[in-house]
Amino acid sequence: MQVLKYYRYQDRSIPAMITFKKMRTMTMRYDAEREMLKVSVPRFTTGSKVDAFVMEHLPRLLARVKKKASPYDGKYLYVLGKPVEVGEIDEEEVEKILKKAALEYLPTRVAELEALMGVNPPYKMRVRKMKRTLGSNSRKTHTLTFQVRLFAFTPEIVDSVIVHELAHHFAFDHSDKFYAVVYRYCPDYATLRKKLIHDRYAG
Repeated sequence: MQVLKYYRYQDRSIPAMITFKKMRTMTMRYDAEREMLKVSVPRFTTGSKVDAFVMEHLPRLLARVKKKASPYDGKYLYVLGKPVEVGEIDEEEVEKILKKAALEYLPTRVAELEALMGVNPPYKMRVRKMKRTLGSNSRKTHTLTFQVRLFAFTPEIVDSVIVHELAHHFAFDHSDKFYAVVYRYCPDYATLRKKLIHDRYAG
């Protein structure tokens, strides 16, 4: 079930699409393209709890949208969590360097995690620019797709996203069954997710 609601913040009326579904915790993100909040909450969560959650996290979320950190500071670029001196490069070169790191890292690591998790047959993989997600799992094409900028983060954070997408092999939703798989193979998932959300490239 989805509900559209508006929240008042600093003389702005901010639309929020609230989705009630089978999950354990509330999450919220800002969809810059649609200029609205996307809020996912467990079924049967009361309206007052949703409102309290949104208003508690809204200021920090909007501040982060405004001041999102970059893995490149004009001289150094974070590549798998390590600052690499690259000098003055453009956006295209940033993406090129990160994509190269991704294609070197993914084949071996995904194969290792597939073996560990009992995922079979192996997935195809690709890396590209994505605006609204860090990874996806296509049931139709049996392909994992990863956001190129994910590979600015540490291997531990990258692995948490790989585990997340591989867990969809067993459950194509965010149910308790899904999170049971995620936490079985990535016990620090919640901590790593926070580092990812707050752009902590060095861990």
